[in-house]
Amino acid sequence: MNHPFLKDIMALAVDAGRSILSFYRRDIPLTVMTKQDFSPVTEADFSAHRVLVAGLPDILAVPVLSEETESPPLDVRAHWDRYWLVDPLDGTREFLDGNDEFTVNVALIESGIPILGVIYLPVTGIGYAGGPGLGAFKYENQRWSEIQVRTEAQRRLLEEPFRLVASRRHGIPEVRQLAERLSRSLGDVVICEVGSSLKFCHVAEGHADLYPRFAPTSEWDTAAGQAILEAAGGRVVGLDFHPLAYNSKSDFLNPFFYGLGDSAFPWQDLLTTSGDDLE
Repeated sequence: MNHPFLKDIMALAVDAGRSILSFYRRDIPLTVMTKQDFSPVTEADFSAHRVLVAGLPDILAVPVLSEETESPPLDVRAHWDRYWLVDPLDGTREFLDGNDEFTVNVALIESGIPILGVIYLPVTGIGYAGGPGLGAFKYENQRWSEIQVRTEAQRRLLEEPFRLVASRRHGIPEVRQLAERLSRSLGDVVICEVGSSLKFCHVAEGHADLYPRFAPTSEWDTAAGQAILEAAGGRVVGLDFHPLAYNSKSDFLNPFFYGLGDSAFPWQDLLTTSGDDLE
């Protein structure tokens, strides 16, 4: 892994992760605030935000758009050719529940496309990084190793079940419905419930084959994971199989989407047939 930006971004994400852990599972009660969309936010979110917005311009001097700051209007953002898009603490509910599945997400967007992404898990010290054309990598014990999606041929050779990775809180009935339909053509289908952007990473390193999302997300939730998954040989598309668009509208809400593994697999035939009632 020889892209200096990815190493520098990962080092900064590690620093942000340390700031989050200073608030994690401590004896002093943590104040939890509620944002306009009714999602929780804590001082841990803001602490990681401060680390990232201070450090990212030293890596590349372009605007930083963070979930935890007021965003400029579209007529300002429309002039940004490149910018950092970050979620300082993705999975605040996981953080509050103490289940360790929360992440630091950092992406670099160019012309509306995530071209670099880093996802870091503060509790385990494991990170993921990559970008289309650069390859995808796992960072563990200060070592980098390349990762790739699992192909359908590999799955069949190993006689393993088809795995869906999904939220444990959102879109659960729709995911179960999809799993039931897919099982008719794919055989055994297993649903693995995982928090935060870690779901993208499970597909990117071949632990799961598909991440269907039938609940709201924002652009900072998906950008880093999309860059990594697409670098690992997968794709992220809306239910209409069009690419997700970044910085193209006044709000930051994504459409429902699929995080696909093996890009050679005929996903559109399978999911269009299986998902007609999910849109």
